[in-house]
Amino acid sequence: MSRRKKILLAAISACVVAAGILALCVLAGRSPTPISAPDPSRERYNVVYVSIDTLRADRLGCYGYDKHPTSPVIDAVAEEGVLFENYIASAPWTTPSHISLFTSLYPSSHGVMMSFREMWSGLKFGERSFHKLPDARVTLAEALADRGFATAAFTGGGPVDPTIGFGQGFDVYETSMFKLDDENVGAMLSWIDDHANEQFFLFWHHFEVHAPYLQADFVDDVAPLGHAAKIAVEMRELAGGRLRSVWPGNAALLRSKQTALLRGHDAFNRDVCEALYTGGVRSADRWLGRLVEALRRKDLYDKTMLVISSDHGEEFGDHNNKLWYNKHGHNLYEEMIHLPLVIKLPDGYAGGIRVPSVVQTVDVMPTILGVLGVSPSKDEMQGRSLAPLWSPAARANDGVAFTESTVSRSEKKSVRSSRYKYIVNIDKQVVSRFGRKRLPDGPLSAELYDLKRDPREKHNLLAGKASAKLLAVAADFERQLRRHLSSQRGEATATTLDAAALEKLKALGYIGDARTDAGAPDAGR
Repeated sequence: MSRRKKILLAAISACVVAAGILALCVLAGRSPTPISAPDPSRERYNVVYVSIDTLRADRLGCYGYDKHPTSPVIDAVAEEGVLFENYIASAPWTTPSHISLFTSLYPSSHGVMMSFREMWSGLKFGERSFHKLPDARVTLAEALADRGFATAAFTGGGPVDPTIGFGQGFDVYETSMFKLDDENVGAMLSWIDDHANEQFFLFWHHFEVHAPYLQADFVDDVAPLGHAAKIAVEMRELAGGRLRSVWPGNAALLRSKQTALLRGHDAFNRDVCEALYTGGVRSADRWLGRLVEALRRKDLYDKTMLVISSDHGEEFGDHNNKLWYNKHGHNLYEEMIHLPLVIKLPDGYAGGIRVPSVVQTVDVMPTILGVLGVSPSKDEMQGRSLAPLWSPAARANDGVAFTESTVSRSEKKSVRSSRYKYIVNIDKQVVSRFGRKRLPDGPLSAELYDLKRDPREKHNLLAGKASAKLLAVAADFERQLRRHLSSQRGEATATTLDAAALEKLKALGYIGDARTDAGAPDAGR
């Protein structure tokens, strides 16, 4: 064979290999060349933050759930984005968790940490004064609005009522997203259409997963024989009203009706409630698909930073066999504070990366601002940008996350690393005397769990006689927690909520019925 023919064959072979690589890249949905990092100096990026209230990480396929197909849309976005395997909430219920998200401040710094019990007692005795975020605090929405972003929030209201401080920085703040339907989702998508030629920040929060659980997709295999179809029909009838307009009061009524419906079918139990909750996850995922489609249709998807997360989880008998319906806020175990966090960056940069490092709620704001090249006018953020963690050269970073419960008259604080979790239980007398930021002097009532060997946190390593090694681990966590709390300086201000806002909180279950102690949150909400 002549030298010329050999060169020609080699060139053809190289072309075939290159074509094969290109085909594989296309099939995988990836570009054959590296994607450039987002550059806000050259491109205008939008931000869409989706908060699916009450969503546990372990109910999504991308986090290992395989019992039901709950999250094909979120899973697909995770393939194009960065998934954080150990994202930890700063608080286990809606209000303080979302305030931490919007300010990058821990609860003890932003100060919006009034407990369920205090809110309930205030309503019971006719008081309307609640904690709110001080106007001087710079929120994520304010930082973006100052840079010319159009800003809108479409939320479920209630515990994210704008008067608590959530309205700061938003041009539009809607509270009609209790449960989702064509009308309220359509209004949000219309806002996107109207601002497609502007740089915008959209915050979407809803209670599609929160009780009452109204989706019967997965009830067939757990309901009593012959009852599943009837439950599904009656659930559709229950959900058939204008749920976007449940306020004030109808959320509590819906929960009561749902309980009665399930009891009538001998189906008010952990398995059925969990199946209904999981159906809510699937429904939330479907509605998210509508948003993704709309962004693609408007050619906005590639230039949008899409963040998908939650504020807290839900218990289904994980640590108390009697708590499996509308139970959150009352503990700091993984079912409550281990949440999903998926960040789809512009143009799919860093797509498919999974980050094992421990990250937390306060890290989200500096991450978003960093990608957009925005610095707030008053930088008080306590979190860190997560951008270094999705770098190809990133090393595992075993940081810690701090969480505060503020659920009842007592208090809980935790420190979580990738290996261990340390929880301190603070008596109500100490809280009453010193406030929620103070750890008692002397020995603490504490728990320690090895999350690698005991991921469900069933064995408190400090119960009984602990080894010297474990005592040293606990002592180090205690030092970190004391140092952390001593550095918190913030205070909330008082606000007077109007009757409608109070009724929303009451209806959702965040404030109990003033006529009875049945809603007292010490039982777990």
